[in-house]
Amino acid sequence: MDIPESSFPAITGVIMAGGISSRFGSNKALALFNNKPVIQHVADTLSPLFPSCLLATNTPEAYAFLGLPTVGDIFPGAGPLGGIHAALHAIAEPRAFVAGCDMPLLDPQLIRFLCTLAEQDDWDVVLPWPPSGPEPLYAVYSQSALPVIEKNLKQRNWKLTDTLAELRVRRVEEAELLTVVKDLSTFHNINRPEDLADITGS
Repeated sequence: MDIPESSFPAITGVIMAGGISSRFGSNKALALFNNKPVIQHVADTLSPLFPSCLLATNTPEAYAFLGLPTVGDIFPGAGPLGGIHAALHAIAEPRAFVAGCDMPLLDPQLIRFLCTLAEQDDWDVVLPWPPSGPEPLYAVYSQSALPVIEKNLKQRNWKLTDTLAELRVRRVEEAELLTVVKDLSTFHNINRPEDLADITGS
């Protein structure tokens, strides 16, 4: 597949910054990686790819330095599913590429690949599915997923995996991923201080 170098005008870049970082001990999005907050790396990767970016957070004051518009949960306390729902409600474009705030190794070429797949067919979600399991915060979501997401939120079923099971999901598994990236390190996320140490070498 030819992967375009241009941006994706029908997709908004969304950064999810709603977690409480209980395992990290402080706000992991603000932890420094290569002298910049982890979330800044995420924003710097997404900004050239999409005409607009959005931060899904209930604490916008913590991320004012990014200069991004923000949206808060419509269903508070619902975890990542609530953030995805709020973002899809807020965007003007029909799709969103959703990334976790704790993933400083996002790969622009893989993001382009996922977005190209999303624009080729009528999927609700285009989702990397490496051997470690699905990566729902490194995926493209369509607004067509909103009815199922909202139904589950109203039923207080906040498990992303349950929602995904009801949607048209394009699974992108290891063999396909490795045609774009040399390894799966791009999915490394920061949950504990040692996770950050793993990628800084300290």
